[in-house]
Amino acid sequence: MSLPLPVSTDMGPRTEQSLTGPGPSARAVQDQGEQAGLRYEGRNLEKSFDGARVLSRVTVSFAPGEVHTIAGENGAGKSTLLKIMAGIYQPDSGELWLGDERLSGLSPRSAQHRGIYLVPQEPALMQSLSVAENLFVGILRRGRFRFNVDWAAMRREASGYLQRVGLDIDPSQKAEELSIAQQQLVECARALVHRCTVIFFDEPTSPLTATEAGRLFEVLRALRSQGYTLGFISHRLDEVLAISDRVTVLRDGAMVMSRPRAEIDRQELVKAMVGRELAARERVRPHFDASGGKEMLAVEDLTSQPHFEAISFSVRAGEILGLAGLVGSGRTEIAETIFGLRRADRGTVRVAGKLLGHRTPRVCIDAGLVYLPEDRGRHGIFAEVEVERNVTAGIIPRLQRVGPILKPSAERALAMQATAKTAVRMHSLGTLIKALSGGNQQRAMLSRWLLAEPQVAIFDEPTRGVDVGAKDDIYRLIAQLANEGLACVLISSELNELTVTCDRVLAIYEGHVVGELRGPEVTDAALGALVVGAHLK
Repeated sequence: MSLPLPVSTDMGPRTEQSLTGPGPSARAVQDQGEQAGLRYEGRNLEKSFDGARVLSRVTVSFAPGEVHTIAGENGAGKSTLLKIMAGIYQPDSGELWLGDERLSGLSPRSAQHRGIYLVPQEPALMQSLSVAENLFVGILRRGRFRFNVDWAAMRREASGYLQRVGLDIDPSQKAEELSIAQQQLVECARALVHRCTVIFFDEPTSPLTATEAGRLFEVLRALRSQGYTLGFISHRLDEVLAISDRVTVLRDGAMVMSRPRAEIDRQELVKAMVGRELAARERVRPHFDASGGKEMLAVEDLTSQPHFEAISFSVRAGEILGLAGLVGSGRTEIAETIFGLRRADRGTVRVAGKLLGHRTPRVCIDAGLVYLPEDRGRHGIFAEVEVERNVTAGIIPRLQRVGPILKPSAERALAMQATAKTAVRMHSLGTLIKALSGGNQQRAMLSRWLLAEPQVAIFDEPTRGVDVGAKDDIYRLIAQLANEGLACVLISSELNELTVTCDRVLAIYEGHVVGELRGPEVTDAALGALVVGAHLK
């Protein structure tokens, strides 16, 4: 596939200026990457959406050679702040300063030309392009002639950048063939390819296991030692405490704390984020026994090469079964095949004893099986549609009508009831769902499937992008649904999430079930050993 080559232009002297025009050549971008990062400041930034204040006079500074983490609950304004710093949003008021230069009219393209890049919470790769094309879009390597591309050289370079972020994949592979975790790591690699020295990471580890997150942190530490300016968002407190040099906490759009990491402990950080202290996390249902429940989901010999083979398990009414495994182990592919999003080579799926032969999502939903996907951006939300219609999308055939027309008041009442149960924070049901924070989008997706009144629910990374306070709410909600008889399958990259929530856990390694833990056997240490293949040593 051929893409346009970059055009060399000049941005002029480094003074206060508009940055809406074209930036420097690819070579200039590369040369910029050889220098240390600059201090980047946002001063008195304010932003509102649909009349709702999201940021209120926030002043924050990102310094070279440190990882500065922005923490806070969902809807606190963290992602909005970084999107303003990266030129994706324009502030209602306030200023941006890169070194001694005031930036005005910042756009994503002009920000990137100034060495500023945001690794987004939801990967934004061009799905039909190869990994190498995604990495080098805008700075394609020239061949021997002016208007051709040196694809071989570009693929070689791409391999090196991918290895830096811990990815062992073919640069010629299309982005659409990658898992959400692999796409997120490609986004991280793209920042390095474009030689940006001010890099923001918005929840980059949310789809990653502890092992993959550890590799990413090695990259962050290396960049920090080279003088890069780094901003970071994470809801995983252990990560915040492990990687940060400075932590700034936002609550309800205002800055409530900004201090060096060395001066903050875990309890103080949580209290600043949620405005209250949280109790220590314990097993949700430590003594639950599902042996007397009816078998609601039965999977037998399910196979989809090359992702997984001969997977068999069952889940009873009221049980929470966990699937643990590293990215690429086959966890999500198993869920997608059960739900009819992938073709099975062989095997059967039964819901409440009923064989689901030709499975499609519609067939599964009608049979009482629902699936909350890992990648809500691609497979969950309808970004340009309001929250109300997103929430009711799973039950449109059941909605009350006046003749052939949906009855708006009835639909709105159902959506309000469902979003209240999952505590979605929004301006109104008429707000476009893309305007919500990632965590509130996830809550809205939970609301959708609650309305479907399922018998079996598969939750794939249900707390991805969700803050520390809301995680406990989601754990309690899943436990409540199980107590009401729902058979639950929970997939998570966070081992502690599985040990706290699940009654039983299957460990998946390279597409096979390699172990099963029950009740008190389910510990972080035991699960960790199984998912990394320690049983083979």
